[in-house]
Formats: sequence, structure tokens, C-alpha cells
Amino acid sequence: MDVKSMSVEELCDKIREKTPTPGGGAVGAVTAAMGASLNCMVANLTIGKKKYEEFDGLMQEVLEQMDMITQKALKLADADIEAFNRVMDAYKLPKEDLQKQEKIQEALKKAIETPFELVACARDIMKFSEVVAKWGNKNAVSDAFSAAELARAACKIGEYNVVINLKSITDDEYKTKILDCLHEVMDEAKLYYERIQELVKENGFTKI
Repeated sequence: MDVKSMSVEELCDKIREKTPTPGGGAVGAVTAAMGASLNCMVANLTIGKKKYEEFDGLMQEVLEQMDMITQKALKLADADIEAFNRVMDAYKLPKEDLQKQEKIQEALKKAIETPFELVACARDIMKFSEVVAKWGNKNAVSDAFSAAELARAACKIGEYNVVINLKSITDDEYKTKILDCLHEVMDEAKLYYERIQELVKENGFTKI
């Protein structure tokens, strides 16, 4: 499946089908790409404005970083679908296959890599949402906040998908390592999000 080439309507139609893919992981990746794109929009609305000219270089960095993350997130959407399908294929192997359990564990570990990368991408989107919310065009500050909310959703989706796959992993050392790394990235994301919430208050937006 090539998520990148699908229209929004086509993707929604595909998601609603009675099939497990594309599921939450792919949706989370697309959500992250949208968040990164919103950060780009704010940066583009800032560059070239006399009032914000001292931040042109910073906004250019936002564009470069968010363009990379947008492309990566869209690739992760397809990678998530592929990883899930590999897990299902491994479970369908005949009982006679002496390596079945080993293949299942290998497929599960691959299925953990993709949502973990999504969490890292979402953290970085929040990092740059703070940047554009602070120094970007104030007329688009709500879009910076919206980008952060999309990134937060993607971050949680990635976390959920890592955890659900970890439940079937039998290697305790691997599980501990992944969870430690996941908590570290999630803590960083939480810090960025909390700082953005302070900016939300400073800009007079009501918190639900």
C-alpha cells in the first residue's frame, strides 16, 4: 500500500474497511506528517515578514527539519502496515515449522521499531511547534498549537503500538531496554508539550 499516493478520502475509505490495516499506527504516522506540515506553514508565513526578519534563519531550519519528518512519517505509515502484515504471516505459519516462534518474535520486534520511530518523530514535531509558537507569525500561533496537538496524538498512538506488541515479546531483556528508551523519549515529548501549554495560556487560549 502506498499511503503517500492516496487521497484523504481514499485513505479514510481504506481505514474503515473490515481489515486490520491500515490501523492506528499508520493513522498516527499520517497525523504526525500533518503536524509537521502545519509547523512548515507557520514557518512559511513568518519568513520574509519584516516584523520577524531576525527569525528567518530559525524558520528556515524549521522548514528543513519538518520536511524531513513529513517524508519520514509518511514512509512510516507504509512501514507500519508492512510490519503488521509480517506479524500476521508469521502467526499463520504451520505448527510444523520449527522456527515459527522465532519468526513470530522477529516479526514482532520489527513491528515495534516503526511505532517507536513515530514517537521520536512526534517528539521532534513538538519541539519545533514550540519554536514556531514562540517566534513565528503570531497570526498563525493557533496552527503551531494545532501541530503540537497532532504530534501529541501521534506520540500516544506510537506508544500504544509499542506496548501492545511488547506484550507478546518473550525476551525480557529486550522488553526492558525498549521500555526504558520509550519512557525517555516520551518524557522529552511531555516536557515540550507542557511548555507549549504554557504558551497556550500566555496567548489567551482557553484550555479545555
